[in-house]
Amino acid sequence: DVREVAHLVDRMTLGGVDVYRADAAFEADDKPFAAGSFVIPMSQVFARYAKDLLEPQVYPEVRRAPEAPPEAPYDVTAWSLGMKLGVNVQFLRVAVPDGLKMTKVKGLPAMPGRITGGGNRYTFQYTGADTATAINRLLKAGGRVAFEPKSAENDSNGPRTRVSVENVSRDVMETVARDNGLLVNAENEAPPAPEMPGTIGIRAPRVAIYAPWTGGNIDEGWTRWVLEQYEFNLTVVHNKDIRDGRLRQQFDAIILPDQAPREILDGFDTLTVRPEFRGGIGTTGMDNLDRFVAEGGTLVAMGAACDLIIDQMQMPVRDLKRNMRRDQHFSPGSILRVQVDTTHPVGFGMAADTYGFYDNSPFFALEGLSADRSTVVARYPTRNVLASGWLKGEELMIGRAAVVSVDMRPGHVVLFGLRPQHRAQTHATFPMLFNALYLSTARDRAFNTTQQQQQQQQQ
Repeated sequence: DVREVAHLVDRMTLGGVDVYRADAAFEADDKPFAAGSFVIPMSQVFARYAKDLLEPQVYPEVRRAPEAPPEAPYDVTAWSLGMKLGVNVQFLRVAVPDGLKMTKVKGLPAMPGRITGGGNRYTFQYTGADTATAINRLLKAGGRVAFEPKSAENDSNGPRTRVSVENVSRDVMETVARDNGLLVNAENEAPPAPEMPGTIGIRAPRVAIYAPWTGGNIDEGWTRWVLEQYEFNLTVVHNKDIRDGRLRQQFDAIILPDQAPREILDGFDTLTVRPEFRGGIGTTGMDNLDRFVAEGGTLVAMGAACDLIIDQMQMPVRDLKRNMRRDQHFSPGSILRVQVDTTHPVGFGMAADTYGFYDNSPFFALEGLSADRSTVVARYPTRNVLASGWLKGEELMIGRAAVVSVDMRPGHVVLFGLRPQHRAQTHATFPMLFNALYLSTARDRAFNTTQQQQQQQQQ
């Protein structure tokens, strides 16, 4: 996504790094680079700072004695910025060619956006997290928005999904395209029929995010900040709101940020805490969440909150991490390789092979008759899981699920084991979180048809 490249360059220049843009195509290390490629020379004051931010972090095994186990780092071990943003960063062993003209970048590079063609139906590719800002602005302007994934017969390299928009003026579309770097096609052809397999109409989701009175409000704050930056409308709900019920009448999706199940259920229950802050959602709140899904709502659980939903709602999913000892499996914060099913609606807009942030959170196996209800949206590869940082027990994660979508008919549950929005840095995995929210408003027929097609293909 060229817009994520722009974000990367902007953050580097913000930190004082000199970044240049090649005025012409060139070749280095026997690799061709197009005109407009960004170059960070290593002959500058902040060269080592730039290198540290961009390269993979590699940790040697440190042992106090030859027979002692390796000592684990105490904190986050990976911050490779290109991986977090989904940007391809290449380190060259030789300098760029002498005489190559380059222009120094100042501020956020402009990514051109425009409309080509005539007509009142607009389409653009769904690529990367920034597309969500455009979608949200178009929905707020009254646009009719739909996801149109490629069929298996038309599969090819490049984005698998495009966004179609109707019921907005050309002026509105031009403004959104210009402000968000979109290349938009305008056409007059009739849109696909609503029942056409694969087409998923969406509207602006009514999103609630659970904010506890215990320590889980850290992850809630980061998640809320990310959603606000991408212009989602959301409501913060507390324990009493969950216990009071009538959730489906108010919301399409509810997010449970990373927090231990006991803290969500029981909270703080002591006389030293003011009455309005005591307790958690309790069994009444859990029953209301169950009812919310049964009435067609989408419940999104993140990190440790997945265990609450797996246990209380009897998901056909098992958290493999839960019972592992620290000497078996441990990651204080690493970047892992992830394979995404981009044909699944939660995987729309994602790269098929990307990177995700992992911090001792769940990873899953499907159980029982799960093929009829559960789909692995993202999984760890069968080799070389670790991309940057430190990870104990890498072999235990091979091929395991990182993100799972469970069809509860009519509602849905989406379990995020990896950290899709970690500290607002992991742009590469933002779209999966955003899609879970969009799909909470999807026309049931279209969404179910898409899932049935996928199940048939897997068989």
